[in-house]
Amino acid sequence: MNLPPPRVIVPNTTRRDTLIAIVVGVALLVFVGFGVMTMSAPHTSANILTGVVVEKQFTPQKEEQVSFSGRKLQGTKQIDGEYVLKVRVEKENRTYDVPVEKPVYESKREGDTLEFVRPPSEQR
Repeated sequence: MNLPPPRVIVPNTTRRDTLIAIVVGVALLVFVGFGVMTMSAPHTSANILTGVVVEKQFTPQKEEQVSFSGRKLQGTKQIDGEYVLKVRVEKENRTYDVPVEKPVYESKREGDTLEFVRPPSEQR
């Protein structure tokens, strides 16, 4: 039986190629690490406002909301009406109407602070 001759492995990378690969790999690792660190840092967003509740408004509008997922009924939700807190933001020198869910509406009193997201039409 004739056996094929063993393969001879010839290195085709030079020290220069190896050094370039290491430098590029370290640079990519530093770039990804920098991205992770900056994304995990707490940001003070200009779209988050904090103000004082000056008034509570409830508008009775009994309705039933139905949720669908494709053609399948996901669930229904009974809503008593619209819960709105009027919040005064001194930094903006303005009063905002903030729609909230019933538990938030019931837990807040006039004079309490509320943190909320700026309305989409005014976001920066």
